Amino acid sequence: MLKRLSLFLVLIISGCTQYLFVPLRQQYITPDVVGILHEDIYLETDDGVRLHGWKLIAADNSGGTILFLHGNGDNVSTHFANAYWLVDEGYDVYLFDYRQYGLSEGEVTLDNATSDSRKMIAYSVNHLAKNEKLIVMGHSLGGAIAIYAVAHSAYRNRIRALVTIEAFSDYHDVTRDVLAKSWLLWPLQWPLSFTIDNSYRPLDAIGLVAPVPVCIIHSKSDEMIDFYHAQKLYDAAKPPKTLLLINSEHNNIFNKKENRQVLLDYLSGLKPASAPHKQPPAEKTPDCYY
Repeated sequence: MLKRLSLFLVLIISGCTQYLFVPLRQQYITPDVVGILHEDIYLETDDGVRLHGWKLIAADNSGGTILFLHGNGDNVSTHFANAYWLVDEGYDVYLFDYRQYGLSEGEVTLDNATSDSRKMIAYSVNHLAKNEKLIVMGHSLGGAIAIYAVAHSAYRNRIRALVTIEAFSDYHDVTRDVLAKSWLLWPLQWPLSFTIDNSYRPLDAIGLVAPVPVCIIHSKSDEMIDFYHAQKLYDAAKPPKTLLLINSEHNNIFNKKENRQVLLDYLSGLKPASAPHKQPPAEKTPDCYY
């Protein structure tokens, strides 16, 4: 508790949104350990930083291709369990680390996490088969990033669907939610929340995702991100949109077969990965965050 309090006090003093990110350099597992064929991928950002990722390769790419954006802690090796199982279901999966995570270079900030996530979309789309569409999926902070990235992507006409899992709707609100869980930090929830940059909150971006289909997956048992965030996102999204309930804590969601099936049922109901689908170009907006 003392360690957490110290971190929050630093936040108050510095007003530094960067503490949303908790990167880890060490990789704990690689896909070959569990028998998954993969490629190591390196892409270069617009400012010359090299990011590392994996492409998990399905034996039968009948389902399509997914870009998975992970949450705020550790790196792809610890978030691997939320995505690797999709390979057995016929999906190729791209997973990238943000700057400062795993083997990716640089230091992460909100701005470069946003612009880099759009670069990840561009890379994935440009490596699809002709006429194939990409599914973009994000968990927790990665879900918030995915919402903004898809909403402002120049490649929305190549995106098959956006899927968020346990994502939040507003950075100020989620900060207050976390602080309110502690009697010691409860009085700090309002002043501290305003040290977090909320300029690019997912609630403002999700309405711009249409006509790309949106699927919001959330658990009412999530101990970190309250369910009202999912409801707000769903209400703000434009059709086609779907809200699906699962039973899970915040992490290791897809350890449960029933939660896997919820996602698979939604994906199977989408148009085929190669189906042509014309969409208007994204509005030109400044590169920002999440």
